[in-house]
Amino acid sequence: MNKKYILLTLLGVSMTLGGCRQDDLDLPVQDPEQLAIETIVDNTEETLPNVIRVRFSEVEGERIEHLLQEQRESANKSETHSIPILEEIKATHMERVFPYAGKYEERTRRAGLHLWYDITLENEGSEAELMAARDRAMALIEKSSGVTATELVYTPKIPQTKAVKFEMGQVRSLRSATTLPMNDPMLPGQWHYHNDGSLIRSKVGADINLFEAWKNESGKSEVIVSIVDGGIDVKHEDLKDNMYINEAELNGVKGKDDDGNGHVDDIYGYNFYLREGTINPVDHGTHVAGTVAARNNNGIGVCGVAGGNGEIGSGVKLMSCQTFDVDPRDKKLKGSGFAQAIKYGADNGAVISQNSWGTPGSTRIPLSTKEAIDYFIKNAGCDEQGNQLPNSPMKGGVVIFAAGNEGTDYMAAPASYSKVVSVSAMSTDFRVSPYSNRGDWISIMAPGGDIYQHRGQVLSTLPNNEYGYMQGTSMACPHVSGIAALIVSKFGGQGFTADELIKRLKTAISPVDINVMNPEYAGRLGIGYIDAAAAISGKVSTTAPEIVRWDKVTSAHTGLDLTWYVAADADDQKAFSYNIYVDKEPLSKEKFVKVHKVTVTKPAAKIGDIISYQLKGLKPDTHYYLAIEAYDRWGNVSEPIFEEGKTLSNHNPVITVPDHQAIRLSDNDSYDLKLSVSDPDGHKWTHKIEGPSHGVTVERVNDQLKLHFRVVVTQGSYKVKIVVTDELGGRAEKDIEFEIYQNMAPKQIKSFEKAYLPISRNPLKIDLSTYFSDANKDILKYTVRNIGTSNATAIIEDAIMTVSGTALGRTALEITATDPKGMQAKAIFEIEVVKDELVHVIYPIPVSTTLNIRFASHLRQAFVQIFTLSGEEALSRTIALPEGQPVSQLDVRSLSTGTYILRVDAEGKEYRQSFIKR
Repeated sequence: MNKKYILLTLLGVSMTLGGCRQDDLDLPVQDPEQLAIETIVDNTEETLPNVIRVRFSEVEGERIEHLLQEQRESANKSETHSIPILEEIKATHMERVFPYAGKYEERTRRAGLHLWYDITLENEGSEAELMAARDRAMALIEKSSGVTATELVYTPKIPQTKAVKFEMGQVRSLRSATTLPMNDPMLPGQWHYHNDGSLIRSKVGADINLFEAWKNESGKSEVIVSIVDGGIDVKHEDLKDNMYINEAELNGVKGKDDDGNGHVDDIYGYNFYLREGTINPVDHGTHVAGTVAARNNNGIGVCGVAGGNGEIGSGVKLMSCQTFDVDPRDKKLKGSGFAQAIKYGADNGAVISQNSWGTPGSTRIPLSTKEAIDYFIKNAGCDEQGNQLPNSPMKGGVVIFAAGNEGTDYMAAPASYSKVVSVSAMSTDFRVSPYSNRGDWISIMAPGGDIYQHRGQVLSTLPNNEYGYMQGTSMACPHVSGIAALIVSKFGGQGFTADELIKRLKTAISPVDINVMNPEYAGRLGIGYIDAAAAISGKVSTTAPEIVRWDKVTSAHTGLDLTWYVAADADDQKAFSYNIYVDKEPLSKEKFVKVHKVTVTKPAAKIGDIISYQLKGLKPDTHYYLAIEAYDRWGNVSEPIFEEGKTLSNHNPVITVPDHQAIRLSDNDSYDLKLSVSDPDGHKWTHKIEGPSHGVTVERVNDQLKLHFRVVVTQGSYKVKIVVTDELGGRAEKDIEFEIYQNMAPKQIKSFEKAYLPISRNPLKIDLSTYFSDANKDILKYTVRNIGTSNATAIIEDAIMTVSGTALGRTALEITATDPKGMQAKAIFEIEVVKDELVHVIYPIPVSTTLNIRFASHLRQAFVQIFTLSGEEALSRTIALPEGQPVSQLDVRSLSTGTYILRVDAEGKEYRQSFIKR
């Protein structure tokens, strides 16, 4: 068997094709254990390409330990336990993530950390090929019933913040109008401790109020802060006196674990990247350490937040848990061993874990890292049995993380883990630094600096006895860690717990309201600006604030505007914050744990002030029950006071369709229709076409919707549904009908009879729509022109043609009917302009059988006589002339051949004309 598989006698018969998988590892904090296999896969670009991290079950973990022990005793014996599937995934090495912990091994095992192993695969091929092989291997490993979690091994990056070195010649330019509490020459340049507003664009008080805090506490050596970061320059002139020192290793045998903690030669901490005791200085880690506890009042360099006052026993201790170092193979700065480094701090006396690192782009916290954090919180300052150590200032630990520098609003890992204190960054003017991440998971804000402001970065220590400026949430975080160290220094001792530290730390805020200074990120930067003086002031009490006094409840559509008076507190002057509970059912204290709660903090509010809060996200036209209680920074809660309110009703938007002609399109036609939209409540609204659009598009122009119709479908009748929805869900809809058709030319449906137009009579009016029609039902446009002589004039208005005679004689009019597409029909209308007589014409002459008499159009009756030339009456009769029938016929066959006289009498007038009978 190939020797590279000797260490892989791990999984035995437990490797099966079954097992379950749970993709989401970010479980609620209260879940005590993980029962099913869990897999983390997130930003794989920031992971080791050939390593899988696995957590085994208790049973499988015990079996693996026995196998590993056998390997240590006899390599040959171990070959009998080889597992084919491990050969299949080409694994070459396996080791515990959290190594043997010596005197703390028992509690390591109780925490289940001994069950975590890293499996290393073959390292041959491109990075993409390695990752693909790793993913295939992980898929196989996950199927083991003995595996409870798998994850990739993340490689957090050190923030790319280049240090701007401080030249010693600049000391003279540092001036302070304030009497300085320490004699360190660069202290005036540390605006982040005390900002007097002298920097350009800075504001007075945009700092951590450290000078005031130093009047009461500057740090004690019993407090140890582990710096999980790049290595600290342990020989730096301004850091060496505040370095943690493992005396057993310092005075022990080189290469031996003298103190039995599982690590060799860990004098100042441990290098988890190189896995050795030597700490190699790195800019980032040294700068962070200086902010926490550079030595104060020593006449050298800068000050640290908890760096002491120069006296013996003052100044907290810095433990270097190095996770970033220069890789000797490629000389690049890399990171590794973060979870192990956090755990190491708890096992070796640290009670505060300072972490200015993260995994950019990753939102899930590796379970191994989460368990290491939990281990630190539970076991820091404690012995194997969980009791506070006699020499520890605190029982339990606090883990503090930088929020990250992507300048975005997302769940940055590990900083977003609910059990840690997460820190955002501010500039010199109370404004959030542009690079700082944001989110409702952030705990508090501290100065992180701003490269775009003159000397606006954070000034601290750098390797080789140098000093310089850097910016980032990495620089904000150690301010909070330093203040945490001040709290432990001030109040620590037997009985002091991490919970008490957290209470003080998370309520130690400046009276300047962070949400007022950064309204666009309200609720996304932390509870407020950290205030060192507030952190170590005040006495823990059990007295609750007074009951809140309501001002009023004002209704909105999706919320209630609440106002109340600041609640007084007997020992803290005023309440720290307020819990508001809301539900649709009547409230009681017993129901508070089950209903929606919001917390409101107004640090600048004073007794007598009114606090306002807009409760959002409620349903319109709904009755709500409210309760509010005040609590102080120690967690004492007042009795609640109850109130009720009802949200306003929401009214649907209104769509108004203007009067318009029927929408009919053919060929390349298009048509625009504008609809007006209004909302009675003034709410914002959106629009859409619901269902088929049939080629109709809609565009919003202010408070109108412009519908554009065009021909993209076949002939037929269609309708398009326009839907408008307001921001609360109110809805209005309109169906707009339209037709697609094939255009056809107009037609003449009736001929024009020749018209006799009396020259002095009223004009002739003709309805042209009775002579022309359009199959498409289009509205036709008419035009007219004279043909020949201009004996008559014609005008057309709304399809009515009015013809007037201007001179006696014959003429003709050409009438054209045109549809909207330009297709036409033409007709000729003959006209004879005549004198205003009873009869316009008789015909034919000569006549044989029937004589036609064309009477004036207005006549309705006439008396007709025919006489011979001798005056003898040959025929007479009365003729009725219905409207529209001006021509009457006389049968003259009975007349002899000859010449006759036609006489017509009507309206008191007489008309005579001769004619010939053949």
